[in-house]
Amino acid sequence: MKEPRPRVDTAQALTRFHYLARAVALACGAWIAGTPRLEDKALLARLAWEQSLAADAFRERVFELRYPVRALEEWSDASFDTLIDSPDFLADLPLALAELQFRYEQFLADTDELDDGPTERIVRQAIADLERHAFATGVAPVAKAWTSGRVRFELPQFPPRDDRYARHSFYWPDTIVPGYPYGEGMALRVRAAVSHLNEVWAVDTAGAIMHALAPELGWEWIRDAGRWTYDEARHMLMGKRRLDAWGLPPDLTPLGGYIYEACAGEDPLYRLGMLGYFETKNIGRKKERAQAFHELGDTASEVDMQFDWADETLHAEYGRRWLKELLARRGEDPDGWPQVLERCEQLVAARLAEATDADREAIVATAERLLAHAEATADRAEV
Repeated sequence: MKEPRPRVDTAQALTRFHYLARAVALACGAWIAGTPRLEDKALLARLAWEQSLAADAFRERVFELRYPVRALEEWSDASFDTLIDSPDFLADLPLALAELQFRYEQFLADTDELDDGPTERIVRQAIADLERHAFATGVAPVAKAWTSGRVRFELPQFPPRDDRYARHSFYWPDTIVPGYPYGEGMALRVRAAVSHLNEVWAVDTAGAIMHALAPELGWEWIRDAGRWTYDEARHMLMGKRRLDAWGLPPDLTPLGGYIYEACAGEDPLYRLGMLGYFETKNIGRKKERAQAFHELGDTASEVDMQFDWADETLHAEYGRRWLKELLARRGEDPDGWPQVLERCEQLVAARLAEATDADREAIVATAERLLAHAEATADRAEV
């Protein structure tokens, strides 16, 4: 019979696991905006969410083992403190994930199910999540970019874009061309899919503020932001999946990020405001569009929009809660959060005002080419 691990030793090990998983989650979030390929962004977003779930489970289990004490800080290890908010830890992502899995497996080998069944289940789930990504093709190119040097992380103000797509900061004419129709029928379906694809700005933003605001807002923020980041990546891929299914070429599909760009050089407070406001301001219309897709017989678009609506109602609450909390922690009036949103509107309006005639002509031409291709595809097959 193997020697049982004492309760206190188990709690200490799980504390270390919490900080390691937390470090991985924050690093993944921080690197999203600087990663061009959409699938790589989505992978980082999912890793950030899964590691935040693992870290939260480790944390809660430590509290159970130390009841009634609910604090980890007194057991924090100096060697892990340096990792908590540093994306430099992930200079080699596959190596970091492999190291985590190795530590989990070593721990599990010495765990007795009868003594510590709840911990065993938590660790097995953490291992299963890591195994799912062990050979993910998207990891390699991201890691290669990171291994060029352990420089300090800097958030890109104008993120690199996936070069498979047509780059336009203002990704559809109706954002900068007065009177340009949102569209009906096939045009509506394409417009909605392009809009989902262009939630890339929200994925970049969610990951960026997950990392940037962690020192001020603490663990519960990291946990919520991990989910928020993952949700936005799902929405982005919803659009990609529909556009790919219709056979619409990426090089004809506009991909931009003017809302993210509007916050260049601003306090992360305003990135939080942008995400909490511009991603949720049209919640009511999502139900209307889901119904329109139902009437068009487009079940895929209908279901995507239904789940998008459910996610965004949750995100609206995230935005209100954490804007108020951030203001309070900075010694400002938490009820002043609507003023933050007003400033966000001003920043976006200023960015839109920078659009030139060339921008308008270019995005109209791109949109018309894409819609013409979609109509031609619809004529040849059921779309």
